Amino acid sequence: MKTLILIITSLVLGLLTTNAQTTETSSSKSSSEISFTYDTDDENKKFYRSFVTLDMDNDYRIKIRFMKYMKSNVKSYLIDQFGKENLIIKEDTYLWTKELEDEEVYEVKLRGNRLRINVNKELASDKLIKRFGQIGRELKELTSESERS
Repeated sequence: MKTLILIITSLVLGLLTTNAQTTETSSSKSSSEISFTYDTDDENKKFYRSFVTLDMDNDYRIKIRFMKYMKSNVKSYLIDQFGKENLIIKEDTYLWTKELEDEEVYEVKLRGNRLRINVNKELASDKLIKRFGQIGRELKELTSESERS
């Protein structure tokens, strides 16, 4: 009798455990992140940069933190890419935005030595999304140490 109860109990617990393990969660978001930090022993030659790209279902984002001496090059590059027509300057912040029917397609924000780019992939065309991918690659190169004299 004890053996029969033990077998039934084991069977019930085994079925409960199997049911608990069958639940699945899936996420369709994908992202990639790249970071780079470099330090030398010489205090005058410190270099840092972080570069993050997030490519999700609805958004494409680029976040860059770079050396302060690179700001004028980054600002010039952004003005070449986005022009002065859409540029809003407030104190130390440079902002480019594009809206479509009161919804933001993209925002490019340069504040100090930090740059954030947000693109709404639902509103942006494929061509615009590819353009921002290219801009990201060029900004990565522009903010690398190899540019330093």
